Amino acid sequence: MGGMISRLRRRVHAPPAPPLPLPLPLDDDDLLSEILLRLPPHPACLLRASLVCTRWRRLLRDPGFLRRSRAFHRTPPVLGLFRISLRGGRFVPIGEAPDRVPAAGFALPDPASWVLLGCRHGRALLRSRPGWLQILVWDPITGHRRCVRLSRLGSHVKACSATVLGDPVGLGRREGSFRVAFVFTGSGRASACVYSSETGAWGRLITAEAPCDDVSIKPSALVGDAVYWLLDDGGILELHLGKEKKESLALVEPPPEAQSLYVLNIQLMEAEAGVLGFAGVMQNSYSLHLWAREAGRDGTANWVLRTAIDLGGFAAPLLGVTTWIMMVPPIKIIGVDEAGNFAFLKTIFGIFMLSLDALLLKKVSDVQLMEFVRPQAFMSQVELVVGRRVLWKQLN
Repeated sequence: MGGMISRLRRRVHAPPAPPLPLPLPLDDDDLLSEILLRLPPHPACLLRASLVCTRWRRLLRDPGFLRRSRAFHRTPPVLGLFRISLRGGRFVPIGEAPDRVPAAGFALPDPASWVLLGCRHGRALLRSRPGWLQILVWDPITGHRRCVRLSRLGSHVKACSATVLGDPVGLGRREGSFRVAFVFTGSGRASACVYSSETGAWGRLITAEAPCDDVSIKPSALVGDAVYWLLDDGGILELHLGKEKKESLALVEPPPEAQSLYVLNIQLMEAEAGVLGFAGVMQNSYSLHLWAREAGRDGTANWVLRTAIDLGGFAAPLLGVTTWIMMVPPIKIIGVDEAGNFAFLKTIFGIFMLSLDALLLKKVSDVQLMEFVRPQAFMSQVELVVGRRVLWKQLN
């Protein structure tokens, strides 16, 4: 009997171990990445998220996450603008603390050696001074710079322009690759070629068949696989980059009577639905017109006036300004962001950012009155710099 009791005691099992705790949702890197992907894409917001812990920072810095973020948000935030004049240039941040990026991180390279041409896809493009001997591609976020040499231009060349193209989603290019579209005009002719960082060489020279005026200093517009430049006479030059069809250079007619209506107070842009847009300020009525080049039923493209924004209330304080100051339009459109959401207007009171959707105005920069009466003021332009990467340099 005693032995049976002993054997029964040996059969008694220890109490089962408590079940393991279920993993929390944020322990899954894939799920956490999906949550972080939906944060506002502003660098300051991502910077604060990266300070939570090492794991969050690792996920946010992953190149794959950055590519997905660009594809998900599509429209990058506007961090600020570059004010450029003959005296030099400086970066003007847009936004309030704590989302205001430091201007020091966007200080332009030596202004005695380089002239800013424009910004796109988070990169800035500059040319050497004097002359067009080299082009500098500069990433203000990472500080990376790359010089590209230009061939010697013929004596007939009177005007040049260039634009940088980054890493649009879907091109299958390596992270950090870029292209530069370069155009030059003179003696009624226009030619262009494209540099690729993938090959480290310039492509074939393309020449437009129709005669044209010289290319303007105004910012270009990128719409799909085509780059557009304004000409000095108000015409438009179109460079197809060869993604969907063979590379080509051709002229595009502006909206009807654009020259008389806007007197070159115009900008090119990407309009809604991914078509070429055209913004112009009427000189007499202070109205901002937004055009779009839409395809008709017969397949031909025609200009359609989509929106007319009344700037009369905004212009009222300008009407009493003495005549000698009015050497330039009281309201001048000087830039549009990449996505066509904001227009930048220059007045004697400063530079204002106009939301084209909400029709809200915000002053973003002061402008000295002297800049409006000097002829060199016509050379001034505003280019937007957009954030496609997190400002990791602030973490170090």
